[in-house]
Amino acid sequence: MSFITRSLRLPGKVSSSPEEARARKEAKEDPFAEVSLFAREPIDFDLITQLTHMSGVATSGLARDKLFEGTAELDYSTSKYFRRVHRVARRLNYDYSRACEMVAEHVKRDSIQNLLLHFATALSSGESEAAFLERETEVQLELYGKKYERDMESLKKWTDAYVALMVSTTLIVVITLVSMIIYPFGMAAIFGLASIVMIATTAGAWVIFAVSPHEVKTHRLQRRSAEQTQMEAMAPVLITAAGGALAGIWMLFGMGLALIVSAVCLAPIGFLAWRDDQRIDRRDRDLAVFLRGLGSVMGASTTTVAEGLRRMNRKALGAMEPHVHRLYVRLSNDISPELTWLRLCGETGSELVTRSVRIFWDGVRTGGDPTVVGSLAASFAQKVSLMRQTRALVANTFMFVVVPMHAALLGILLFVTQVMRIFGEQLAAVQDENLSSDIVREAGVNSFITFAAPDFGLIGLFVSISIGMLTIANSFAPYAASGGHKFKFFAFAAVMMLLSGLAMLTVPPLVDGLFQRVAETPGA
Repeated sequence: MSFITRSLRLPGKVSSSPEEARARKEAKEDPFAEVSLFAREPIDFDLITQLTHMSGVATSGLARDKLFEGTAELDYSTSKYFRRVHRVARRLNYDYSRACEMVAEHVKRDSIQNLLLHFATALSSGESEAAFLERETEVQLELYGKKYERDMESLKKWTDAYVALMVSTTLIVVITLVSMIIYPFGMAAIFGLASIVMIATTAGAWVIFAVSPHEVKTHRLQRRSAEQTQMEAMAPVLITAAGGALAGIWMLFGMGLALIVSAVCLAPIGFLAWRDDQRIDRRDRDLAVFLRGLGSVMGASTTTVAEGLRRMNRKALGAMEPHVHRLYVRLSNDISPELTWLRLCGETGSELVTRSVRIFWDGVRTGGDPTVVGSLAASFAQKVSLMRQTRALVANTFMFVVVPMHAALLGILLFVTQVMRIFGEQLAAVQDENLSSDIVREAGVNSFITFAAPDFGLIGLFVSISIGMLTIANSFAPYAASGGHKFKFFAFAAVMMLLSGLAMLTVPPLVDGLFQRVAETPGA
């Protein structure tokens, strides 16, 4: 008996067919091991989406293999696990309970592993897929909400730390500048300090990016919302113009004017991205009402989607009302339901709308109960929307702190730099005048014990690097905290570049004027 058991465990080409070896190899692969820090996948968001989708489709009583085959074809990051379960079951002729266990043994992420093991237990015990998926979806939504709340608390703490880090970095720069009056630093020390500023600002922005919840807000469909279409058409021209203006004007007229012109070039893209983000938030907020209402009407009257839309009171749909009206008109004109639903998703520009509508439409299309499917899709949409409202509150508070902080820090930095420049020039002029006098010459005072002005060229370069790094970090950090379309970064970048440019153009002349008035004051 022991020999038979041992022989069955022998691995290799003799005991396994090529298909079995390939299936076992696929089951052992862990795709998460190759994902870098900057290519994160929204695993938690995809997991609750996929479970809700499976739960909605399972209400139709679909066969087990068709259920796994259908969910394996979805384009979520978690679909690969269900795809492997389906392949292992088909190629090794295992039941799905055993296939889930095989794949779970080689998955490192706890949430996926536990789900597959729970699924295997439910299937082996004879529990229906619909009952298990409904219960597991509710559990995973609750876990997702709790994890999101913990992430928000962490984000709050790190945004406070980010503000403290930026203030500390600027204070280090200011103290360094003042110290140069006493003892001029060399080029190596200047670049060493500039490196410290770069590391501190980069680390601060990266931490905000790392601790923020990773989720997809805008979809990747070919048809997009009106704002997304406009900004994607404008982006190549305006971004190129901003880059050219930044380089050309900087060389000819200085960094301040270059930043202002570049900010003006990027502002239209940022404004469209910000407006699109606001509209997506409103559509996501009103989506649950639409799906729950449509499912209830269809389930109560046992009718089609078009008839359900006709019977619905669409006045309460808020931001979704124009899109639902167009959906009704298209369905009433016998246009393909798949195309009309896809058009609705594309025109809203929202990934949450796309996922929720897919849950609802696939569930209804495969014969599921519209009331149950609508309730599942609405619960999913409402949960995600509420979590995002919490994130928006944290991100907006952070943004309203970063903008004035950026202006204040740059104002202090430029003020101190200009005071140093005036002080050094005046002190050098007085010293030259005194050294050339006969009394000082006769006293034997030489230039070795006199004041040596610091290199203001190096100081200007150091300050410019610090302003550039602060502008980039303070543009990226609020964007990472709020999330959204990638072009939304340009909204923050335009504001920060405009503030930086205005500070560089206005603060030095104001300091010059202030000292000029002090010098002209009688008795000063």
